[in-house]
Amino acid sequence: MEKRYGLPTAISMVIGIVIGSGVFIKGGKVLNLTGGNLWQGIAVVGIVGLICIICSLAFAELGSKYQKVNGVVDYAEVALGPGYAYYVGWFMATIYYPAMTSALAWLSARYTLDIFDFSADSAEVMTLAAFYLVIAYVINTLSPKIAGKLQVSMTIIKLIPLLTMAVVGIIYGLSHGVISNNMNSVVADAANGNFAVSPRQGISTSLILPGICTSVFAYEGWVIATSI
Repeated sequence: MEKRYGLPTAISMVIGIVIGSGVFIKGGKVLNLTGGNLWQGIAVVGIVGLICIICSLAFAELGSKYQKVNGVVDYAEVALGPGYAYYVGWFMATIYYPAMTSALAWLSARYTLDIFDFSADSAEVMTLAAFYLVIAYVINTLSPKIAGKLQVSMTIIKLIPLLTMAVVGIIYGLSHGVISNNMNSVVADAANGNFAVSPRQGISTSLILPGICTSVFAYEGWVIATSI
């Protein structure tokens, strides 16, 4: 098959997927599950990051060794045979990809119309989500090269404000005590019973594991690059 994408597109795709929608909405969920314990929240992010690094190394080895076009399905066939790969392929085609693309289209529509006070399940949000889904499909199908350039451009555009907010936010937060106040408010909420456990208790696997499952969802999806 003709190669339509290069390394910049693959890199921007992985970055765009990891720093996607889930990473912005799962931080609060992780803190809620860990009872506002900052160290447990950091442990969750560190563990999930380590898991992603290990998985990425494994898939990098597979991708360099088996240069086919079906990604995970090809790797499943090599590992456990064509029968297993057959079921993996059907799962990816009928459940995984449709669910992921539909969820992303809905989240995009939700974020777009949130400034106009439309509810998440309103007809307007659902209509715009369908429109986003169709547009994405048309662009990727009719002009893959343009889709690749859009991927790179959108990733750069997204990273600029994120890096700016991170740098400016840390400097301003530390100099004006905002970060300290925010952390203290989380601890106060937990102490008042707004979280499930006390924020001062030690590291607990029973609290970290649910947070890991939540964070993995936020980072998941980058393996799609192996079939692109």
